[in-house]
Amino acid sequence: MKRIIAVMLCLALALTCAAAAEAEKTHIGTISVKGAFDLKCSVPDGYTIVPETADDGTYLATLLSEDESKPMMVLSIAMDELLAEVECLNDLDADALAQIEATFREEDIVDISYMETAHGTKLMVVKETQDGTDFVDIYTIYQGYAVEFVLVKGGAAEGSTLTEQEIQTAIQFLSDLDFVPVE
Repeated sequence: MKRIIAVMLCLALALTCAAAAEAEKTHIGTISVKGAFDLKCSVPDGYTIVPETADDGTYLATLLSEDESKPMMVLSIAMDELLAEVECLNDLDADALAQIEATFREEDIVDISYMETAHGTKLMVVKETQDGTDFVDIYTIYQGYAVEFVLVKGGAAEGSTLTEQEIQTAIQFLSDLDFVPVE
């Protein structure tokens, strides 16, 4: 259900979003967390970031390509009270990671793997595996906030799936992801 809502949100946002300015190193947003942190990364070529919601507890933005057939990404950041004391995903033990993985396996058949960004942040990569890959969800935690990037296939082609190249573009984008504490 969570995935269906994410896909529907992505499609609705694609129809209503306006273009945002693009730069070499793009400032995605500032979230107030016991002070504040900035989430920074380079935006993939041809994509722009369109912020939707930003307040003290949540941040929502869409990354859209000029080419509508390219995948769309939705960035969601929200405080998770169950993780309020967790600094980052790297700090969780195998049991805690298994509990998070179980939430992704409740409704979808997925393959879960892990990677690290260039800045040492652990990312959980969740790929749908039933009937092709319709979405990839990349998840991490920072200062009690659940940070998710959901990659979905662009265009209206029925039955189309994400290609490995499209997935790698998203992963490359996220490999530069950096959480920067604001003093």
